[in-house]
Amino acid sequence: MMMTANDPGVGSASNPPASGGTAWSLWLWVGAGFLLLVIGWGVMFTVARQANVQSVPLAKQEAKP
Repeated sequence: MMMTANDPGVGSASNPPASGGTAWSLWLWVGAGFLLLVIGWGVMFTVARQANVQSVPLAKQEAKP
C-alpha cells in the first residue's frame, strides 16, 4: 500500500511544526538555570567566607625527618 499526503502518518497542514514559542521557552529555562547557578555560587562563597577556619602551625626544623 502506498502512503499519500492524506494519511495520518505523513505531516500535513493541520499539524504544523512548533512555532517560535518553543525556542523562547527554551531560553527561559536556560536563563532560569543560569540564575540558579549564580545564586548557588553566591550562597556558597558567602558561607565559605563566614566559616571559622584555623590554620595548622608549621612543624619546627627539629621535628622534620
